[in-house]
Amino acid sequence: MWAPSVGRPRKAFVNVPGRMIGPEKEKSKGVSLMENFQEYCLNTTIHGLRYIGTISLSLFERLYFSVSFVLVSMLSIYFITSVYQKWQSNPIIIGLNPIATHIRDIPFPAVTICNMNQARRAAAERMAPNSQEQSLLESICSLDGEFNVTNNFQGKWSVVKGLLLNATQPCHRMIVSCRYAQKVQKCMHMFSPVLTDEGLCCTFNSVDQSFMLRNYDAASDTDSSVGSPFEPIEWIPEGGYVGVMKNNSFPRPIAGPGVTMGLAVVLDANVSDYFCSSTSSSGFKLLLHNPTETPKMAEYASYVRVGTESRVVVKPKISDASYLIRKVSQDQRQCVFANEANLSYFRTYSRNNCEMECEARLILEFCGCVLYYMPKVQEDVKICRKADAACYEEIKASIAFTANTSLRCSCLPGCFEISYSMEITSANLCIGKFKINEKLITQTDAYARENIALLYIYFTETYFRSFTKGELVGFTDFVSNIGGLLGLFMGFSLISLAELLYFVTLRPLFARRRERKQREGARDREFNVFYNSVFQVPQKPQPATVHFADEVNPIKNLPRQVKVFIGSRLQQAAGWIENVLRMRKNPINRKGGSTFPFYE
Repeated sequence: MWAPSVGRPRKAFVNVPGRMIGPEKEKSKGVSLMENFQEYCLNTTIHGLRYIGTISLSLFERLYFSVSFVLVSMLSIYFITSVYQKWQSNPIIIGLNPIATHIRDIPFPAVTICNMNQARRAAAERMAPNSQEQSLLESICSLDGEFNVTNNFQGKWSVVKGLLLNATQPCHRMIVSCRYAQKVQKCMHMFSPVLTDEGLCCTFNSVDQSFMLRNYDAASDTDSSVGSPFEPIEWIPEGGYVGVMKNNSFPRPIAGPGVTMGLAVVLDANVSDYFCSSTSSSGFKLLLHNPTETPKMAEYASYVRVGTESRVVVKPKISDASYLIRKVSQDQRQCVFANEANLSYFRTYSRNNCEMECEARLILEFCGCVLYYMPKVQEDVKICRKADAACYEEIKASIAFTANTSLRCSCLPGCFEISYSMEITSANLCIGKFKINEKLITQTDAYARENIALLYIYFTETYFRSFTKGELVGFTDFVSNIGGLLGLFMGFSLISLAELLYFVTLRPLFARRRERKQREGARDREFNVFYNSVFQVPQKPQPATVHFADEVNPIKNLPRQVKVFIGSRLQQAAGWIENVLRMRKNPINRKGGSTFPFYE
């Protein structure tokens, strides 16, 4: 015998008098756009919109608030645009670092000294006429005249290196006495030869070539010092010393302020051996520079006359940057971090290293060679000779000419850099006329007046202020400014943004879902009524409730006075709420007949 199923019946098309009940979907009305907008205006936290959505207000009043809202929106957009333009155009500010830098945290400057004599007379006289060595010597001395050596001269670096080492004055002959931090040391261990645009010069406290160059070749190194007790250590402006600093490490830190804690050297020009001078006088050229840079002596060096005692006061200029400006483009912050450097010859980036490498590339591109002191960006690159002077001098002049846009080296400064300026005072040497405390000078008075120069290089201060690049308007400040403007004009906040997103996306979606569930529930109820009326499904009897005599009902056992008190208070609260709602819905008549309607 067939029995109807008690569970949820399977949905099917069933004919009901007057209509059809089944899974056929009816067209969803949803929430209209106007209803959603009105609901948003009445509930949003943005100022002014609730008056626009209030139906009880007149059309003129709603139009007044609509125009006001549009005006303040335009004003807020105008000021936000100004803030954005300022954020994009001037994101960086340069100021003094509030934390002073101690001199022990920076190295002593690299001291490069060149004799103005670029070639010794004795070496020049030993050269054969019209030879390769003579042609190179004329090129180094920048003398007029051409030589017939274009066919057999290949411009090899080994030939140039041998000439420089043999023709120029060696460091141990030019620097005869040295003292640093009250300790007398051998000059051949403190100074190393270095190639510059003035020929072979001598440098103190420079970073070792193995840490300065990317593809370091010990065979091409001009440093011939052997048995030095000092150990090289890497130093970069951005990170400082890399590794453990020892007493015999170099580049050396600053020992302390004062003449006695600085560097003292005795220089011998040997004027009688002059062949060609880079200037119209005799003496030395001095330059203080970053230990990681190759000096440009011809352009920036200072003169030191023979027969004088000079005191050089060093003043460092330190530049650093906040790491928050890394996200700012290089064109806007106008500096380069160490990990952004793209030099192929030098390991450490600086503006001077970048410009020297760029100059070498341009001369190699247009002239097919590089000058002997320039970076060898390619292996076995040709060294320029005297016949190439017209070409590379024109390229150098074009690069130096600031108005030229065709040949230009666009090198930004490093975000972390250090440079040194100096103040020189000098006096004449007087040897043998009276007793002096300086023991470094052992030459006679006549020779000293013609050949000797005494230098003291030292610091006078213990702390220095650095120039720091930071964010003028950071992202947090930018967002704060925008939030302040939006809050001032419109009362806008992040919650207002969440409300807008809710009324645009979530509320219509969930309204449709609730409407669909209501329709499905109504169809199920109608179908169950029809099914029960046809098949008359018996109802399950409800179980009888049994009460025991000792069962305690806490509600019934409450005192009658407590129940009366609670009931009266609930009735009072309900009446008060009803009166308040009735007052807000009805207009209030003031004296004079004016009416102030409240929004619903």
